Amino acid sequence: MRNLLQAVLGTAIVVLLAACSGRGAPEADLLIADVTLIDGTGAAARSHVDVYVRDGRIADIAAHPGGKPARQVVDGAGKYLIPGLIDAHTHPFPVERTFPRFIRFGVTSIFITGCSDCSNETLSRLRSDSRSDRITAPRVFHTSQHFTMEGRHPVKTYVSDKWIDGETVHFLRDTLQIGRLVREVAREPILGIKVTIEEGPAPPFVERMPAAFVAAIVREAHRHGLKVFAHVSDMAEVRIAADAGVDHLLHFVGVDIDWERDAAVIERLRQRNLSWVTTLMIDKSFFYPVRPEWQAELAEDERVNADELARLQAEASPEAAMAFIRGAYGVSDPTFAGIIAPQIDDLRELHARGFPLVIGTDVGNDWIFPGVSIHEEMEIMAMGFDPREIIPMATRNAAAMLGVLDSLGTIEAGKVADMVLLDRDPLADIRHTRSIRAVYKRGTPQAMAGGDGE
Repeated sequence: MRNLLQAVLGTAIVVLLAACSGRGAPEADLLIADVTLIDGTGAAARSHVDVYVRDGRIADIAAHPGGKPARQVVDGAGKYLIPGLIDAHTHPFPVERTFPRFIRFGVTSIFITGCSDCSNETLSRLRSDSRSDRITAPRVFHTSQHFTMEGRHPVKTYVSDKWIDGETVHFLRDTLQIGRLVREVAREPILGIKVTIEEGPAPPFVERMPAAFVAAIVREAHRHGLKVFAHVSDMAEVRIAADAGVDHLLHFVGVDIDWERDAAVIERLRQRNLSWVTTLMIDKSFFYPVRPEWQAELAEDERVNADELARLQAEASPEAAMAFIRGAYGVSDPTFAGIIAPQIDDLRELHARGFPLVIGTDVGNDWIFPGVSIHEEMEIMAMGFDPREIIPMATRNAAAMLGVLDSLGTIEAGKVADMVLLDRDPLADIRHTRSIRAVYKRGTPQAMAGGDGE
């Protein structure tokens, strides 16, 4: 009897202690309360929502007041919550300067698509930086080094002694070596292979990569479970990519679709659910030297690096820039709107046909800035798209292309809590994505002010 009584009393005490410890105990690490949620899926915004974060993930999304306790509560009344932005085409060096700036502009993930700094050792360090507290940094995803040929883009375009065959670039000389090269790069944690098909981008033009080489790269990549990301700059290269079976296209700049002539190849690409990265910032970057009002707008934003802007302004020649634009586009009196409008029309048609469009900027080129230029890219897209269509391009669609949609790209229960809190409604005006109140990576607020390299 005594043993039974002791057992009953012991059980009662355990239940009582559990009840007491649970009363008012935090169920979440973070609560963003009474916020308007724009979840990145393309669904309508939800007002007066409580978003709970636990262990770096979205634990729950409930109508306000959700009534659950949290260790940290952020008042989201009158504010807007969107997923962390993903810049899906970057060359972000030097990262000590660029990584903090990505974060300040709400870019919580970047995709590096090859560069002259992209040795395996350097990319390993960047992946480590993205997971550590050494610097404020976005998540890092990347392809292999460029698969190209000697004397071709990007080596001929960006002359540097950093291009080292077998380390920062892979020069293809025959199709027999492709299997070995793919096996080598497949040992690294890459998302896929970057193949540069293009002939340019500027004179003197060279031969494009032979179609047989591209097809062999795709065949070997798929054998190793890797995607192929193709750098293209016109429809001839798009056709080579389509025939080879590439998985995604990098760049829309220079692509001019003839919807009667190119209908069959476009439909083949659509059936493969191929993503197309925009990078219209390349066009805008050419016009920057002749648009002082754009430069002034950048100068007003304290998040933009003043030294870099001053250097570009000092080197800029409006006359030389306009001469380059006339030659590049074959137009005697070019305007930015006139150059962009046909591309937006084609992108609009691709979107209508079901193509996943993805926002990328090509950071690393002059006048394309880490962080701020993803907002510029979205604003260019607003010439033909609604903000409700654009935000998923910089969040959900990018995550899907990178193969991480199960954890990133939208604000849904169970996903990683990469989020941006805004003061103004981005669905009313896409420029309001710049009105950043806070940036969260795995539910942790990120440093938003201070000098580069913090």
